[in-house]
Amino acid sequence: MQVQSIQHYGTERWGCLRTVMLHSPRESIKQMNNITTGYYLFDSIPDVGKYLAEHAAYKKLLQSHNIEVLELSDYVQYHKSFMDTLPSLAYLHDIAVITRKGAILSQMGGGRQGEEIVVKEALTRLEIPLFHEFSSIDHFEGCLLLSPEIILIVCTERHHRQSIENLIPKVLTLFDEVIYVEAPKARRFMHADMIYGQVNKNLALAFLPAFLSVFHITNQRSEPIDFKSFMASREIEIIDVSDQEQKNWACSFVPLKQNVIFHYDIALSAQTKKVLYGKGVEIIEFHPNAILAGGGSLRCLTLQIFRQ
Repeated sequence: MQVQSIQHYGTERWGCLRTVMLHSPRESIKQMNNITTGYYLFDSIPDVGKYLAEHAAYKKLLQSHNIEVLELSDYVQYHKSFMDTLPSLAYLHDIAVITRKGAILSQMGGGRQGEEIVVKEALTRLEIPLFHEFSSIDHFEGCLLLSPEIILIVCTERHHRQSIENLIPKVLTLFDEVIYVEAPKARRFMHADMIYGQVNKNLALAFLPAFLSVFHITNQRSEPIDFKSFMASREIEIIDVSDQEQKNWACSFVPLKQNVIFHYDIALSAQTKKVLYGKGVEIIEFHPNAILAGGGSLRCLTLQIFRQ
């Protein structure tokens, strides 16, 4: 199978989103049952036809905004049969983060173990190098790139602290600063985007009760900080979301460009939407139904590859 390499990658900058990758789990999702849902981190057994139809509708929504959408299956050959046994593989955002120097490839655990093998093959075929790859004894499921200078790493129930400690010296060769957060070890906070999401260079949504302790780390020092005050010092305003909004994936959305985001229409309260609209933010809403069975957001479904 011949595929073209990709010429541009990296998602640290705040230009327009140009290229993403999605995966429609056509075969693997058919295997879900009452026993396997929890193992694969699904909230319930999905209606297969409706789930796949909603996933296809999301792909069309992205394409309608001039985003190139790559299909994971088009870039997988050697691990295609394995790919079809992994229903949670649809949630690509957790598996890799694409920097200008290549991918930080996660080391997935539990029912998601091995997903990184499939994504690694796809990245290789796209000629996107690996900036960092974990060992088999690690457990690390994603982080957030806030700017070309700052990376946010949250230690959740889906991370090992030692795996993060091993990563930090490496990322400090590319980023000037690391913001490290200890979050509650609970499923609702399982990934960084469940508690923080940046709308533009100067505005973000956050669920601050989940920021149990926060450290600012550079090559010179590590010191505890108050997260909201620190972000204000960097001219980033934090809008607090409520407990219910957090449960509805309030912080987990896909920025198209400055002040334009793709988001579930159920995620934010009318009050929060009013605040965002008042700051000039446009929300391109998507209504989830069957896709909610997977327990993830639009961001979870989206491997962002290139932001101009």
